[in-house]
Amino acid sequence: MGYNATVLQVMVASPSEVNEERQLVQQVLGEWNAVHAKERKIVLLPAMWETHSAPSMGDRPQEIINKQVLRDCDILIAFLLTRLGTSTGKFPSGTVEEIEEHLRAGKPAMLYFSEARVAPDKLDMMQFEALRAFREEVKMKGLIETYSDLPDLRGRLSLQLSNTLNKDSYIKTLTNKPQPLGSENTRGAAEKPVRADVC
Repeated sequence: MGYNATVLQVMVASPSEVNEERQLVQQVLGEWNAVHAKERKIVLLPAMWETHSAPSMGDRPQEIINKQVLRDCDILIAFLLTRLGTSTGKFPSGTVEEIEEHLRAGKPAMLYFSEARVAPDKLDMMQFEALRAFREEVKMKGLIETYSDLPDLRGRLSLQLSNTLNKDSYIKTLTNKPQPLGSENTRGAAEKPVRADVC
């Protein structure tokens, strides 16, 4: 049976080297939905540039991604391994630009840094140093997380995603608004209600 739910879009931000993490976050979001969506009336949808953007001209590539994908998202989850990424012309990388713009909008950003061992000959030292400098910078601005491998990440992300949904003030403004009288299942327009069918 269908039900009304608030849809929260989750931006998955990272350089291209963390494909396994990008797949894992989709699994974690799906698992959260399977367990909590019907009761909480919240559905989490992953959003990625490779699936949610379309060819467009007339602006910087990253700005097009910002317009088409990022600005519609409510939560950002970023993963970084050994690279920071390629400069966008305004920021050191697309991932950094997405994080900074998301934070400027007052939305929650969850940053995960891998501590997996990488063979030295696989490292681009300029990228690695840029990543290390960025990590030190963001440590002064908030709370970051590290992970040793994918199972470790799965456990941390599952728990911390629930904490963010329960405690973040921006998320609460979307999911805790009082419902109109006479309509238990109707949400405010700002909450992006949709009809969601759960099998």
